[in-house]
Amino acid sequence: MKFPINRKIRIAFTCTVMCLCSCESLLDIEVGILWQDDPFFSDTGTVYLGILKGKWDSNTGFDNTVLDISEVQPGMNESCRFSVNTSKSDNFTAFIFIDIGDNGIYDDGYDTVLGYKYNYGESGGNLEISLSAYY
Repeated sequence: MKFPINRKIRIAFTCTVMCLCSCESLLDIEVGILWQDDPFFSDTGTVYLGILKGKWDSNTGFDNTVLDISEVQPGMNESCRFSVNTSKSDNFTAFIFIDIGDNGIYDDGYDTVLGYKYNYGESGGNLEISLSAYY
């Protein structure tokens, strides 16, 4: 015979263990954007700042997925903040891109990257990235 109280205790215990075993914690990322004027640049579309776990480079593109994006204004120096869940320390890349397809996501190989910079971030800590971009 099973008692209802045992079931409640097992459910509470299971929920507690799941919460304690979750190793993810927030990493706060602050990105400072400094724009550089490029008289030869001409492209249209919405401009976004993206955060990527891992590295991006102009030869190989992404080695992971985009975690979050935020719309930014070209030519306006500003600071943006992101909080991402992460279970381990890693490199995080801040990058600015023009959303050519105007779909609100980065399409690798299609959208134009205006600048990127990566830095190492500790899980549960704070990370600052200074990014130069051109427009």
